[in-house]
Amino acid sequence: MAKAAKGAAPEIHGRHLLFVDVETTGLTYQDRIVTLGYLALDLDSHRAGAPPAHFGHYIFNPGQPSNPFAAAVHGYDDWTLRHQQPFPDHADHILPHFEKADMIVAHNASFDERFIRTAFGEAGLSLAEKRFHCTMRAWRALHGSPAGLDPVITRLGLKSRGKQHGALEDAWLCMRVYLSLNGLECPGEPADFRQLGARPVNWIDPEPRPIRGARKIAGGY
Repeated sequence: MAKAAKGAAPEIHGRHLLFVDVETTGLTYQDRIVTLGYLALDLDSHRAGAPPAHFGHYIFNPGQPSNPFAAAVHGYDDWTLRHQQPFPDHADHILPHFEKADMIVAHNASFDERFIRTAFGEAGLSLAEKRFHCTMRAWRALHGSPAGLDPVITRLGLKSRGKQHGALEDAWLCMRVYLSLNGLECPGEPADFRQLGARPVNWIDPEPRPIRGARKIAGGY
């Protein structure tokens, strides 16, 4: 279990925290969410030893191709993504978890907030003016750079993520960084956490890819 960062100043704001991460088709304002992971943590229950109250992992059809560099990170090709449901199909179910939170926490929060607010807006919903807290900025203020998630989790003694990043995994790691910064212990993983991390709850198996020249070979023309 990672130890709390020495000398960490309290950063706790409210009881209900939501740790989030998104993987996207790219970095621009025209890009869209591919996957969303979140964990809801009630601090009173956490201090009593309870695991995160709710967690979710969703995959979406972003309606556009992924930048090759982004695809290498999130690990889903365009063929797979075009068979998934769009964000608006699940927005009504996801929004209450954001609305209940006293604070939403992400590593590099300005990035996640931009994409999340855009996605809800395109679904015809409005995310209230919630406080977004950035663990990257908090870590940098206390320890300096580098403050990206990979060097931070390495310093905390946690296993490296590898080249591909999962949204639920990164939300979990963000939670561990936040708890460490605030001198709190990390809860154990829920029983089905890793299974959901590997297969989003709304996953749809894509159709088999068409084989080039299959009709010509089968039909003899």
